[in-house]
Amino acid sequence: MNLVLLDSADVAGFDAGTPAAEHLSRVLKISVGGTFWCGVKNGARGLATVTDISHSGKISFSVAWEKDSPDLKLPPVRLLVGLSRPQTMKKIFAAASEIGCSRIDVFRSEKGDPAYAESSLWKAGDETLSGILKKSAEQTCVPALPEFRLFRSLEHFLEENPDEIRKTARVALDVYATEKSFGDIAFPPQENVLLAIGSERGWTDAERAALRGNGFEFAHLGGRVLRVETAVAVALSVALSKIDFWMPHKTLS
Repeated sequence: MNLVLLDSADVAGFDAGTPAAEHLSRVLKISVGGTFWCGVKNGARGLATVTDISHSGKISFSVAWEKDSPDLKLPPVRLLVGLSRPQTMKKIFAAASEIGCSRIDVFRSEKGDPAYAESSLWKAGDETLSGILKKSAEQTCVPALPEFRLFRSLEHFLEENPDEIRKTARVALDVYATEKSFGDIAFPPQENVLLAIGSERGWTDAERAALRGNGFEFAHLGGRVLRVETAVAVALSVALSKIDFWMPHKTLS
């Protein structure tokens, strides 16, 4: 844990026995005067200084909040990915949120197993995917978390987001449908990008036609057939490099 997420900027202490207090005391072995990074979900980040540790183990602190930091912005890259088995979706959410993206939109693909949508991951009240995003924020030291949603089909996603789609550079990754490499596609710096990646069994011809009809350009990531979670990690990394999102960077101190 490189950052502790706070419920609000007004929080000034952790009660003994809470996960944050246990991490600070047992893992970081922090003492009075010690510092740690904290942040508010989708809000500010700051460097906290421990001001007191009570006999019971309660940790009090004050925070010097950062003003404007470009590192806190979510990348202008949106991920659209076909619904896959639950374990795969957990890996996708972990990779996408750590590497960085603005949204993770999931659709039930025509080749995918419809039973995947019945997983508890997508039930109201299940915090598994939200928990993965939270852990990524704590790992990356960036308290900005991408939003996510499950759509009943690719067509449903395209119908519900026409304006947002038109404002982005659209690329669909497919090892079978094109000879164009993703590496050959150029984006202007800080361009809004929408990356579409099929489910474990790939795209159908109908889905390819729908993507082309909505202005998606097809590209591949090489001749290897990648797992969905691997394709997500590679595609996001390439896209962020192309739009120069990783520059400039401020070193944490």
